[in-house]
Amino acid sequence: MQHRLTFFLNSAARKVSTAQIAPKLEQWADRHGIDAQLVSPALQDLPQTVAHAVAAGRLPVAVGGDGTVHQLAQHLPAKTTFATLPLGSGNDFATALGWAKSLDAALEQLRTAQPVELDCLHVSQDGTPHFTGLSVAGWGFASDVNREANASSVPGALQYPVGVFQALAKGGTRSVRLTFDDDTVVEDRFWTVLVCNTSMAGGGMRFAPDADPQDGMMEVLALGDVSTLGLVGLLGRVYLGKHLGHPQVKLWKCRSLTIEPLEEQPGPWSPLLAEGDSYQGAAKTRFDLQSAGISMLAPLEASFKR
Repeated sequence: MQHRLTFFLNSAARKVSTAQIAPKLEQWADRHGIDAQLVSPALQDLPQTVAHAVAAGRLPVAVGGDGTVHQLAQHLPAKTTFATLPLGSGNDFATALGWAKSLDAALEQLRTAQPVELDCLHVSQDGTPHFTGLSVAGWGFASDVNREANASSVPGALQYPVGVFQALAKGGTRSVRLTFDDDTVVEDRFWTVLVCNTSMAGGGMRFAPDADPQDGMMEVLALGDVSTLGLVGLLGRVYLGKHLGHPQVKLWKCRSLTIEPLEEQPGPWSPLLAEGDSYQGAAKTRFDLQSAGISMLAPLEASFKR
């Protein structure tokens, strides 16, 4: 790990209190002879703050949850190495990479962490880049749950179970066309479609237990026509990664995917999600996997190719 870091603190993250976290980061940096800078920019100031840090030769570190590291990644020059300290509500991306859940343990991992190249998702609409996905992006019911969870006042990991029941009152299956690798076409009704670069999202739900962010492939999971009661029962199995044998759970591996809602009117398209952030949907949304598209610090104990 290099010895010039800029910590990007997301004060909106549930576990990030700048007044409490900043002194701990400063003390850790002083103790280990690390030149640390702490910033907490507003979202509109993030691009400029990231550019200044990178131009100064500093390594950006996202301090927060999945949304924090997702937003940081949107503004990094290609192949700029960055890191994350998991202090949000879900921390699924950091957990999939092997980061500890406590700040003290994660800081110790950061001291010896080494760069690894990971795949990422390039998402576009009408040929225009929309966002870069790091772990799991999706459409349908999962996106509705994400919006409800983000709006909830319930603390921590309970946000997602509460979001599920709130979204159930509004949702159901939706007709959609999926095109894999510009070749195979599937048209059906699904509750949700998830594009997985890593294994988990939604506060520990193991949607694609075998997803590998270094294998050059994305895993696409879709949930078909089950009853509301059946869906609730199935979600419990997702936390254990025991859902893939269900006949209405479909899984494909591919390098690109196009999602086309078939019953929606132009305008209020079903939104998308990525690392806890919501994005506008469209008549067609394309997901392309870029092999080794990002460079991140990962703990030494993580089983990645380096």
